[in-house]
Amino acid sequence: MQKLAVHVWPGPAPTIADGVFVIGLPTGEQREEARQQLRQAVAEALGAVLDVPPREIEIEASPGAAPVVLLPDGQRLHCSFAHDGGMSLAAVCFSGPVGVDLMLSEEVAGWEAVARDYLGPEATARIAATARAERAAVFARAWTAREAHLKWLGVGLDEWPAHSQSSGTTVTLDLPERLVGTLVYMDGAA
Repeated sequence: MQKLAVHVWPGPAPTIADGVFVIGLPTGEQREEARQQLRQAVAEALGAVLDVPPREIEIEASPGAAPVVLLPDGQRLHCSFAHDGGMSLAAVCFSGPVGVDLMLSEEVAGWEAVARDYLGPEATARIAATARAERAAVFARAWTAREAHLKWLGVGLDEWPAHSQSSGTTVTLDLPERLVGTLVYMDGAA
């Protein structure tokens, strides 16, 4: 699995690779405030990339549906948001659906039942075979990969094996220590 750098925002304009970029920003634990900060950051980052005033970029979201970026020319871009551990991520894809997930790597009570129900037998066995000191990080990688995949598909969390196959590109995100993130997208030229 390849690794992708997350562009810290605010900062220089993100670089688009394979038609996608990911920005990250520190946010508080208040989810609604983090959402607003992230939406503003996406508008600013896209404005810098596309040379468009951020106020002309809209982000549409409705419960249970992935957010969509509306550009002034009518173009619609796929995006995905994730929040955890005082950080928020936004992935924007120019070539199709995208899913991103973020998780603080910490011990999960009852992880075996959660893994069995949601991550499948292979991931459960891999996590169980991991030394206890590394188990939280391995669980977080499996969990974020699953969540990012489901967001990419545009479906909610469901038990294994529903929606278990992916033909998207799966990328591990380069994040600060104790944070784990995964991106799933359909690669293509911007």
